[in-house]
Amino acid sequence: MVSTASRELSQPFDPEYLRGVDLYNRGAFWEAHEAWEGLWRRAQDDLDRRAFYHGLIQCAAACLKRERGDSEASRRLALRGLAHLARIRTGGDAYLGLDVPRFSARFRAYACADAGEYPLLEVAR
Repeated sequence: MVSTASRELSQPFDPEYLRGVDLYNRGAFWEAHEAWEGLWRRAQDDLDRRAFYHGLIQCAAACLKRERGDSEASRRLALRGLAHLARIRTGGDAYLGLDVPRFSARFRAYACADAGEYPLLEVAR
């Protein structure tokens, strides 16, 4: 039986997903959120994919809130985003090219600190 994550890697990534990754990695958090929102809305029947996009959207929003000086809102959004990412069943594989547990651990450390750089989305393409 092939895991969901392995099947995802055999298919090309959606260009909007990759555009969102690039925007996020450049610090364009609002724009990344917008790129992923349509994908999240269309993922009605795929709970893992829906949780993945929802998690990324909320992590990007957390970065934006932190950038604007609202640390409390940033932490709340980060925890919600991480909760969504934790629901994804990867079976130890990357999901859409992202090592979700690794990113989540780095994002949690970022969210709990009052300073530091946000973790990049390292997607194997």
